[in-house]
Amino acid sequence: MITMYSMIRISGIFSLLFGMGLVVPALGVVAPDLTGEAFQKAGSLHVDGKPVGMEIAIDGVIAGQVDDSGVLVIDNIPVGEHVLTATHPDYILKEMVVNVPDGFFAQVRVELDEKVYGTLTALSTPPNVQLYVDDLYKGITPATLDLPTGSHQVLFRLAGYRDVTMPVMVTADKPAEITGIMEPIAPSTKTTPGSGPGILVTLLVTGVCCIVGSYLQRKGN
Repeated sequence: MITMYSMIRISGIFSLLFGMGLVVPALGVVAPDLTGEAFQKAGSLHVDGKPVGMEIAIDGVIAGQVDDSGVLVIDNIPVGEHVLTATHPDYILKEMVVNVPDGFFAQVRVELDEKVYGTLTALSTPPNVQLYVDDLYKGITPATLDLPTGSHQVLFRLAGYRDVTMPVMVTADKPAEITGIMEPIAPSTKTTPGSGPGILVTLLVTGVCCIVGSYLQRKGN
């Protein structure tokens, strides 16, 4: 026989189960999933760099410049490997792979090598030709330029002449010299429509020739 106490106890158990059935799913919806892709771990990178003013990019995105302290701190970098690029106008670009750990900061030392310059003298025949080096306009020939050592592409350009492109190697110990020999573009000999005698003129000349021929033939007879 079920007593009043047993009924109250059973009712309490059902209430508890019913409450868990409603509350637990609700908690599953409200509570964030910290293990999914929505939660991305991040860390920091301390760049100890030289020279001052060096620009730092992470995965192609500019992160800042190294100031007078010689250190650039970059926060909120996703954990894992990234490509760090360091650039400065007077120094050689450098790239390296850095690994940002979870919960800690990574420290990396970046020191750029200064660019070494050499001299290039560019001449041309005829003179006063537009001069480009590595797709950058450098003036009119003849010209003497200070360029970073290494391989460069030189372009000579003049209206009415064919472009001349030449490679050149610039070194620090010996000045380099290059001469562009320009070839004129031959004028086109292709006949364009309407450039010759018109149809009416041709017919008129033909008619006159026929009349003259007939007259001379009758006169001869």
